[in-house]
Amino acid sequence: MKRTITALFAIIMLLCMAVNAVSAAANQTVFLPGGDVYTLNGRQQKMDAVTFIENSRVFVPVRYLAYACGVRDGGISWDDFSRTVTLQGENQVLALQAGSNQLVTVDGPVEMDVVPQVISGRMYLPARWVAQYFGYTVEWDEPGNAVLVYLPVDGKPQVIPTQLILLVNKVQGLPEDFQTGPLVNFGTYQVSALLQQPLQQLYDTAAQQGIQITMTSAYRSYTEQKALFDEHARLYGLSVTEATVAPPGHGEHQTGLAVDIAGSDAAYRWLETNCPRFGFILRYPRGKEYITGYAYEPWHFRYVGVPVATFMQEKGISTLEEYLRIYAGQ
Repeated sequence: MKRTITALFAIIMLLCMAVNAVSAAANQTVFLPGGDVYTLNGRQQKMDAVTFIENSRVFVPVRYLAYACGVRDGGISWDDFSRTVTLQGENQVLALQAGSNQLVTVDGPVEMDVVPQVISGRMYLPARWVAQYFGYTVEWDEPGNAVLVYLPVDGKPQVIPTQLILLVNKVQGLPEDFQTGPLVNFGTYQVSALLQQPLQQLYDTAAQQGIQITMTSAYRSYTEQKALFDEHARLYGLSVTEATVAPPGHGEHQTGLAVDIAGSDAAYRWLETNCPRFGFILRYPRGKEYITGYAYEPWHFRYVGVPVATFMQEKGISTLEEYLRIYAGQ
């Protein structure tokens, strides 16, 4: 450990001699647990990672935390061999190593009460340690369920209410004023425009690997969902229908973000394993009926975006309800 810290300290000293002005103006930033967006100086921006809660701590992607502290891309470097991130500000340099609770600065190592995590190639850390080194204040905003990063002289940033992940189930229905947003054609079905590219990529990759899949359902209107529910209730009874068909206003298909994809058992296994790469999750997994409220459906996939889907896969979280409760604090 001492040898590693000494090596990191030497790297930092070399970087200090070469540091140019790579920091930007003062920022006000808001990170929202559970989502792949953050607000920088009043503008919401996408991330390729998520902010999450674990062990009562909020972990923030280090790259975007660096942006919050005024560090530009040129001041962020990753060493794959040592699994170390180095951040260079205007007159400051620090290094963080995966698996180590030492934050190494030009003034020597600082012992943190937490160890950085690396998930899907991104390093995460509670904001306080990095932000304070760069002169920023970190505060938890309880009403907004958000982490605030700001300079005290500038005041606190405003938390803008944001729907990070749309949860639809038997208990939580869609808002009365819900708008699906732009829909596009995908084969003979309609899906949210957000799905067009990732869904095509999923189909192309499956075909390249010899996996045959066919879409059997996508967007349904409230009226269509009601007709489906009523027809199933007439044919199979209410109790069977409630376990397999969402009541109108409570169905994911109405969002345009859910698709049903048919295939062989091998195709379903491939989809469950690979769909997170394209931003999808298997929405109703086996053994989680008591959480989702629905029987296992190997064909029903929900789009949540690549950062959330891959995070859930790495953490072994298989339902949206668990993800939002455990890692988003909702």
